[in-house]
Amino acid sequence: MDEWGLLVKVLSRFAVDQAGAFWIGALLIVMVAWDHSRLWSFRNLSLTTLMLPAIPLMDSLEWVERFESGQLPYKLMLEFAFGSLFVVTALICVWAFMMSRGRNIIDWRPNVSVNVLKSLFVLVLIVEIAVVIGKPPDDAGNYTNLGAQRWVETGKMPYADPLLKGPDSPAHGAAATYGPLLYLAHIPFQFLGGAEFINAPQLDPLDPSYARPPILASQLACLAFQLVALWALYGIGRRIGGKSLGLSLAILYAGSSYVLGLGSDQYLAGGLVFISHIAPTAMLLLAVYYLDRPFLSGACVAGAAGVLFFPVFFYPLFFGWQYWRDRAAALRSLAGFILVGSLIGLMVIWFTGTLDGKGSVQLMLESTLEHQEGFSDDQYGQSPFSFWGNFPALAAFWQAPLIGSTSIFKPTFLIFASYCLAAFFLARGKTELEFSLLLASLAAALQLWKTHAAGTYVEWYYPFLLIGLLGRSPYWQGARTSG
Repeated sequence: MDEWGLLVKVLSRFAVDQAGAFWIGALLIVMVAWDHSRLWSFRNLSLTTLMLPAIPLMDSLEWVERFESGQLPYKLMLEFAFGSLFVVTALICVWAFMMSRGRNIIDWRPNVSVNVLKSLFVLVLIVEIAVVIGKPPDDAGNYTNLGAQRWVETGKMPYADPLLKGPDSPAHGAAATYGPLLYLAHIPFQFLGGAEFINAPQLDPLDPSYARPPILASQLACLAFQLVALWALYGIGRRIGGKSLGLSLAILYAGSSYVLGLGSDQYLAGGLVFISHIAPTAMLLLAVYYLDRPFLSGACVAGAAGVLFFPVFFYPLFFGWQYWRDRAAALRSLAGFILVGSLIGLMVIWFTGTLDGKGSVQLMLESTLEHQEGFSDDQYGQSPFSFWGNFPALAAFWQAPLIGSTSIFKPTFLIFASYCLAAFFLARGKTELEFSLLLASLAAALQLWKTHAAGTYVEWYYPFLLIGLLGRSPYWQGARTSG
């Protein structure tokens, strides 16, 4: 066994399972933020709400596996899990929105000193590294890794790669469903991980002789994004209330049950083994960190959309927040967003080309949005790992396009898109903390529309919810000058 294999073997011994993830997340909340003087307090009720999505996520993959193996009684468990998760996500969406209107301000300060918080952060970071390296990447990590390698081998992005698209490709086209920057981010780590790129362009990735990229590439890419996220989150907290708040936010996000992973004892439904759960949040946290530098903030939102598309819907909120404060700053934000977005678009056009008479933009939308949200046999809409897949009677109206067949005309999407556009006006007069809560509300609302795995992407809204919930404490107004 080489040195790397030995390291993986050692770290895998310290990678927590879903029970460990649940209890670590809960204990960190109790240790850092819990009101120990009054058990029945509004503060503790708010902190308990943060753990609500974890309950239906526990064993959610187990119910799917048992149902798909023909054990029909588990259909009830599946419906309960995703029904509960949908309701909880909707509750958090509304809760975050109400807090952005000035409601539910809790008075708190960390229960431990800065030095203890530093020690906790180091311990949590070690646990995260053990999870990232000690567990193999799942789903998105594997397929973006494969798509990135094929891009190097063929010179074409996965959207135009016939061996990565369609029902006869790996996981029915999963390797072509992610954002261009997520593929791009894997390439340097593939070289670092020892990828040899020896496959002929015409060799089918399903062929046993096809040499897959090293999983280390996706693990390191995910870890890099997570470190960026923690750096940005600490910086946001420090700007608002000093080191104590910055460390508290970083600890509670990094050590949350959702980042460490829930789903079953063997496989996870989210967290650090899924780069698609981690990377876009890192880019959005950068965008919030750079709110006082509008050009960079707008550029980071475009970069986040280049990683996984959905953050493009949040830009009206970012633009509105700048616009109602300073029109010149809003123009700088827009310039950064357009510049980076244009560069990403040009990259996609250049490296995608045409396939079966379809242009690059059509191929990209077909491979990403439509593949993820559509209801045909080769798309994710009928997945049992979702709310809509378990309640087809509701999906028959709410998830069916009102016009044509494209997903953008589904009632759920139209409602979500309207909320995103309204966020431009809702951002007026908001503080940075209220802005973060609006962002959390939008990220939760997105999952009420999303077809596959709706509600499992807690990491997309969780750090922004933490910022708004904990950062508005009156205590930080005095601590800001000292920290």
